Amino acid sequence: MSKIDISKYKDLPIIGFKPFGDVVMDFSQHPKWDIPSKIAIILAPTGAFVTRAQNPHQPYTADEIIKESIEGVEAGACSVHVHVRDEKGFPSGDRVLTEKVVKALRSRFGGSIHIDGEALFGENFTEMMEPIVEDLYESAAINCHADFMGDTLSYLAPQSCQATTEILHAYDKKPLLAVYNPGDIDNTYRWLIQPGIVKPPLSWIVLPGMPGGSPMYDTLGMTETLLHMIRRIRDVDKVEQPSITVAACGRASSYLTTLAILLGCNVRIGKEDTIYKRPNSDDVIVSNKEIVEQTVTIARMLGREPMTGPEYREALGMKPL
Repeated sequence: MSKIDISKYKDLPIIGFKPFGDVVMDFSQHPKWDIPSKIAIILAPTGAFVTRAQNPHQPYTADEIIKESIEGVEAGACSVHVHVRDEKGFPSGDRVLTEKVVKALRSRFGGSIHIDGEALFGENFTEMMEPIVEDLYESAAINCHADFMGDTLSYLAPQSCQATTEILHAYDKKPLLAVYNPGDIDNTYRWLIQPGIVKPPLSWIVLPGMPGGSPMYDTLGMTETLLHMIRRIRDVDKVEQPSITVAACGRASSYLTTLAILLGCNVRIGKEDTIYKRPNSDDVIVSNKEIVEQTVTIARMLGREPMTGPEYREALGMKPL
C-alpha cells in the first residue's frame, strides 16, 4: 500500500474544542417526547377480501375464526374486529355465524376484550343495524366514502352514514371513523363532525395502502402518505392527541404498523388487511398469532405497552362493559 508524506499537513489548524461549562454536552436538556405509553393492538383475523388463493392460511369457517381470534387475544390483542364468511369463503352478514364467534369470545374472555364489527351487511338498513341493536358489537366503522377497493366500488350515502352514527350513539356504541383516502376525511368532517352528529371524543381508523386506497409504493411513499392523512385528521379533530388507529394494509404491512407505533397511534393488524409478513418479501402470514406477537414485541421495544380491553374502552371514551 502506498504512503504519503503526512508532515506536509503539520501546520493545518486542529479541531477547536473548548467547553464553556462543567460538562461537554447535557443530553438531559432534551424534553421527553409526548408519545402515549399505551397502545391498542386490534386484531382483524379474516375480513372480507382475502381468499385462500391469495393466502392458503386464511380462516374461513367460524371455528377457524374463533381459534385464531383466541390465539391473537392471548398473544396481546385487546380487541377483535369480527367478520364471518359463508361456506365458499365469501364475506357474509350471517347472524348465526356472527353470534357464534362473538359468544365464543365472550365466553372465553368476558369483558376483558373489546369486540368490534361491521354494521354493513343486510338486505335493508334495518338488517344492517342488527349487530348493534342486538348488542353483538361494541363499536362499528362509519365509512364516509365512495372508493374502488380493488376493482369493487364501495360506497355509503351521507344519509346512511349519519343514521348509522345516530344509532350507534343511541345504543351506547362507539362510531369509528374509517378513512381510506384524504377525501374520506373531508366527507367525515362535512357529514358527521361539522353538523355535530358524531359525538366526541372522536376515534379514527386509517386504512391506506390497499389496492384503490392511498398509494404506498415504497417506504418514502408510505411515510409521506400516512403523515399527510394524520395531519388532515388533525385539521378537523382539534384535540391535543386524536385517537387514530392505523391498519396494516396491503404491501406496507409490518412497516406501516411500525411507523404507526412510532407516531403514537394504535394499530390494527391481521389477515383482513394484508397477506404479507413484510413489504420486502412475498412470505404470507401463516397465523394471526405470529403477527400479534411480532407487534407486541415491536411496541415494547419502542417503549409502548399493549392495552387491555378495559383500557381500550376507556381510551375510546366508552363506559365499562
